[in-house]
Amino acid sequence: MKISKIFILICISLLALNSCNYLDIVPDEREKEEDAFKDIESMRRYLYSCYSYIPNLISGSESLDFFTGDELITGFEHETFANFPKGNFTAAAPVISYWNTLFAGIRQCYMLQENIHLVPNVEAELVEDYIAQTEFLIGYYHLLLMRCYGPIILVKSLPDIQTAPENFLARSTMAETVEFITSKFEQAAKKLPATRELGSEVGLATSIAALSLRAYTYMYYASPMWNGGRVCKKLAAELVNKDGTALVDATEDRNRWAIARDAYMEAIQAAKAVGHDLYQVENPKINNIYPENERLRIIKANLLTIVKYNKEEIWTMNIDEGAYGMQKKSLPFYPNVAFNGLGPSMAMLNRFYTKNGLPYSVDPETKDLDKFKVVDLTEENTKVRFADGSEAVIAEAGKQTNQINLNREPRYYAWVAFQNGFYEITNAATNGAYSADASMKKYKNKRMVTGFMKQENCGRQDRDRGYPPSGFLNKKGVHPDNAVSKSGLNPFKKYPWPVIRLADLYLGYAECCAEVGTATDMENAIKYLDMVRERAGIPGVRESWSKVGGVRDAVHLRDIVRQERQVEMYLEHQNFWDMRRWELADQYFGRKHTGMNMSATDMESFSKETEITFLRTFTDAHWLLPIPAKDVYNNQNLIQNPGY
Repeated sequence: MKISKIFILICISLLALNSCNYLDIVPDEREKEEDAFKDIESMRRYLYSCYSYIPNLISGSESLDFFTGDELITGFEHETFANFPKGNFTAAAPVISYWNTLFAGIRQCYMLQENIHLVPNVEAELVEDYIAQTEFLIGYYHLLLMRCYGPIILVKSLPDIQTAPENFLARSTMAETVEFITSKFEQAAKKLPATRELGSEVGLATSIAALSLRAYTYMYYASPMWNGGRVCKKLAAELVNKDGTALVDATEDRNRWAIARDAYMEAIQAAKAVGHDLYQVENPKINNIYPENERLRIIKANLLTIVKYNKEEIWTMNIDEGAYGMQKKSLPFYPNVAFNGLGPSMAMLNRFYTKNGLPYSVDPETKDLDKFKVVDLTEENTKVRFADGSEAVIAEAGKQTNQINLNREPRYYAWVAFQNGFYEITNAATNGAYSADASMKKYKNKRMVTGFMKQENCGRQDRDRGYPPSGFLNKKGVHPDNAVSKSGLNPFKKYPWPVIRLADLYLGYAECCAEVGTATDMENAIKYLDMVRERAGIPGVRESWSKVGGVRDAVHLRDIVRQERQVEMYLEHQNFWDMRRWELADQYFGRKHTGMNMSATDMESFSKETEITFLRTFTDAHWLLPIPAKDVYNNQNLIQNPGY
């Protein structure tokens, strides 16, 4: 993103809410510097420009952490994001880099702080709020940089453009980086309101968001990658500034987990105090009658439900996923409209629990079963009874599916389309894209029975793209009221994307408690895990694990928390980072995926586990991302990350 000394960004469109959205802005470098703060409206626009540097999290092609972990395998290997799982990025060609954009955003925030006093007739309370918002953004941009690059350059004031090259800043230590980021969030939390008015203020920083990100920063720093793990030790040996300053401490400090735990509890208590709670009610604005099961409807609607009806959401963003975003990439195929290519990976499918709340490979009812076995679907086995006592029909009786798809937890059925399972979507009343599909006619143009063999409705057919390579299709985040016509989606249901929600806080707190490992902490970890599990429609931790000997110890509980986090936060930008901070990425990200045989035209052939040929690479260099080579060249005090 090109940045002049100062510029104004103006609103160009309306999204979701009928108001000016702080992310709907483009640069206008023609404005003179003095015009930026000539009145309150100009100041407001300038504040919104400070938010514009937030990466588009749901850009289907260019988001760094959306489709790039191991939870998905897509049919879009030609797109920009696909370079990351293949390892096709370098310092000279970083492909997707936030380095310069985020530092430009930090500078923009400091410019507001330096010049806000120039605005005439502005109330002190508004000035305080705007400065607090920029403090929040300065902390957030540094946090995003830290996740990408580790210890970073800390920008503590407005940079002087006249700085001589020999005085350019070097990287600070990881400890200093964390202290700076958390202090920014602390300062912001003291001045920001706990909630914002619905409408134009949705998405602006709040004290709850600041406390949540502060806790996350502490947890990230407590994790093995930065706290004495094998990768940490390697990075400590290699990340040394040119003056000899070691940037990473290789020793483990278990107290970091306690600090993160306490920070999470502070955020949770603050969130609960203003009414945040887990989403537990049906969305009154979703019209599709499917799924019929209330538990599935609640799980499916959580991400889709705007703040007005969803108290779980703590910080959301009104961002446009664009023409090639997650929803269109997930819909069953129709040419130039719906692209049928986001497939949950087999690794992800294995993480979903059984209906008993246990891993598939552990549950006595499933552990010895052949997951790929062909099963005839009957009136009996297409019904699953969940922990809340409700029953759901999960597939089309009279057809066939694979063993892996039976007796799974509600989130599996809410978020995954499988062989002869269901996809809840609306066929447009006029010129409907799916009008020729017999199952859409059967289910009142509101639900499709999905087939993934070569010539079926979600199959590969003769396409090189536009098919889910694993033989499963994502449903999470896809609005069932999207009306798919041959000319597009009308309506195309957009909604604010959640960046932080309360379940994330509960899982972060549970992880920290499990890592601290005292008897009290283990009880608290289970307590908050069970809140998430209850909403998900599976039994509590103790009830589930009593079937196989119980929770053995704190390490076992930690692994339970990690699996719960991987399931609950599926497709919410966590997998890419969590697997790194847990030092597991090299075990999972560097191996090829497997799935169903997408070239098959019969069930027996389709049901053979097949290696997906797409390259997957993870080397020691990939724990961190490369700093763009030109920036390292231009700053003689800046060292590159190892391996680049």
